Amino acid sequence: MIRLMRKLTARQVVVSLFFISANLIGLSSAQAQWHPVSKVGLTRTPPLLLNNLAGLPVDIKSLKGKVVIVNFWASWCEPCREEFTELSYLQEKYGSKGLVVLAVNLAEMKPRIKQFLKGNGIPENSLEILQDRNSTIYKTWRARGIPTSFLLNKQGKIECVWIGAIDNADNEEVTEKITALLGQKP
Repeated sequence: MIRLMRKLTARQVVVSLFFISANLIGLSSAQAQWHPVSKVGLTRTPPLLLNNLAGLPVDIKSLKGKVVIVNFWASWCEPCREEFTELSYLQEKYGSKGLVVLAVNLAEMKPRIKQFLKGNGIPENSLEILQDRNSTIYKTWRARGIPTSFLLNKQGKIECVWIGAIDNADNEEVTEKITALLGQKP
């Protein structure tokens, strides 16, 4: 453990301790399910404009008419790493029906993200990966630890939030919400 901590930057240690603390006070994946957005204190969808790995800006406003999952993650977060394949699966399964998964990475540089993808055999284009280099969007969205996923309807309104890892993308609770939103008129 000490060797691992020596490899981490001070910022990563502080952020890791925060998320460990959050898990200890009850924000862990033991409660992983769709919650009303009021659980995180949002009354409207915050702005989201970040660059993807190609350096191109992605604005959530341009995705109206699509069902969107906004997922906050980091490569050093074990539940996030495990969840990444589930998110890729959701994108692959529902992308042609109008789902877009935005994987918002917290405070990591592009080479580290690419190393994570390559090391886990994940194609770079399997998800739209966005860089929140200062965790500004994470704070604006009032995410409660990582991973946290927000599900938006076709009008761009947050319907619900999943706090913790989505560990089974075929779970009835996960798929029911997504398919219901995909079936709605824009």
